[in-house]
Amino acid sequence: MSDPKGVIADTEKGAAVRIAWFWPWLGGTFMFGLFSVMFNVIWSIVVASNVQLLLRHEGVTDTAVIVMLVLYAWIVGLIFAAYGALSARISSMHQLPLMLTGLLSLLCGLCLWIVGLQGSGGQPAEVWGGSWELFSLYHAWAAPVLEVLEPYTQHSEIWFLLTALLPIAGMVIGVGVDRYPAVTDKDGKVDHRWQWVVVSMSAALIIVLTVALRLPQHPYIAETDFPVVDGATAAIPFAQDMLHELTGMSKARAAHELRFNTTHQAYVNLIEKKADLILVAGPSDEELRLAKSRGVQMKLDPIGRDAFIFLVHQDNPVKGLSSEQVRRIYEGSIHNWNEVGGKDQPIIAYQREENSGSQTYMQKKVMAGHAMTQPPRELQIGIMGGMINAVADFNKDHNALGYSFYYFANVMHNRQEVKFLPIDGVEPNKEHIRSGQYPFTAQLFAITREGEKPRPSLQRLLEWLQSEDGTRAIERGGFVALSS
Repeated sequence: MSDPKGVIADTEKGAAVRIAWFWPWLGGTFMFGLFSVMFNVIWSIVVASNVQLLLRHEGVTDTAVIVMLVLYAWIVGLIFAAYGALSARISSMHQLPLMLTGLLSLLCGLCLWIVGLQGSGGQPAEVWGGSWELFSLYHAWAAPVLEVLEPYTQHSEIWFLLTALLPIAGMVIGVGVDRYPAVTDKDGKVDHRWQWVVVSMSAALIIVLTVALRLPQHPYIAETDFPVVDGATAAIPFAQDMLHELTGMSKARAAHELRFNTTHQAYVNLIEKKADLILVAGPSDEELRLAKSRGVQMKLDPIGRDAFIFLVHQDNPVKGLSSEQVRRIYEGSIHNWNEVGGKDQPIIAYQREENSGSQTYMQKKVMAGHAMTQPPRELQIGIMGGMINAVADFNKDHNALGYSFYYFANVMHNRQEVKFLPIDGVEPNKEHIRSGQYPFTAQLFAITREGEKPRPSLQRLLEWLQSEDGTRAIERGGFVALSS
């Protein structure tokens, strides 16, 4: 059959061109994926862990930590840019298809991100959970560094995503730079601007880092002389800020060095003289008996306020409870949500373990002499975050009830599925805590041993807690300062 205008030949030629473009692109995509995975695995084992130790090293300030993080990301970006430039030199593909060799990797990463998001119950902040393990292939090089970065940002999930995109962005820039015209004018002068940009940026970061590492420090309390501090989980952010401000150590190092036990163990450590000061709520009867049996008298200095709150699933229609209703629920005389304005569903009332800070407050302040019913073992929660997770994740009936402290539930372990109930018509928030309107206001105490002459560093710490700087740190730590 004749083809006078060459229509059939042109069609076949176009198809051949498309096929000829597709196979090199697929090969380039495979090579980029393989290089990314191998780089992440080897780099995270050989380099990243050592960088993490360096970032937490004594004498490294916050400024130096941030510059190191930028320099670290810059180096990784340059490695992938070099890969892109090398690909551009050895590949016959056009610039755009070559840049798109990272497209499939990007789409796969997006799918794994969605899987991780669904597996974490829609909580992007829970980026270190098991649901995100597959996605770690994209950011393994940065995982240890992201842990160091966490004290500096409240949105770690954003950096978690951006570090996964950095290698792809570096590769695309590398392709673009290499395909940039080498000769810029008729005289044949070579354009070296990109090389100068790389050299200048690298030199600037190294100079800033050198200056930051050499800045003199004048700590209020020497790191080696800092008292042994312990306390409740909810007080950890404040204690980290305190350690950072008083010793001058970086926030990354303070977060790593500070180790708090639960409230009860903190009391035990103070009584057994393993801790000099603890940051906790008031003691339980058992803790008072233990102190008396060891001949220890405790000195309680109130430094801040928090709120003791009750929480339910956001789909629970109950708008609030009265103090009396709360007591009757936990003593076992109210069993169904329809008795307090909710659905005809049994109330699943969780409790904390004995001698935890929240359980002690519940027994002493909320129940006010009323005995709490003994819960089944599965309704007794060992850790603070477990109580919030239990209420958020309980079955589709959403009929669970729990309690916690305001700052912990609102900031440290926030779950979008949970809502805080007004008590006696008063919302739990900072304004109502400050004014005293909220009925269940909890005190944060700095507790030491009475009758012992504190060593100078402990005395300075106690004085700082009562100062304006200490008051501001207490507020930054999520509590309401007494003097505010």
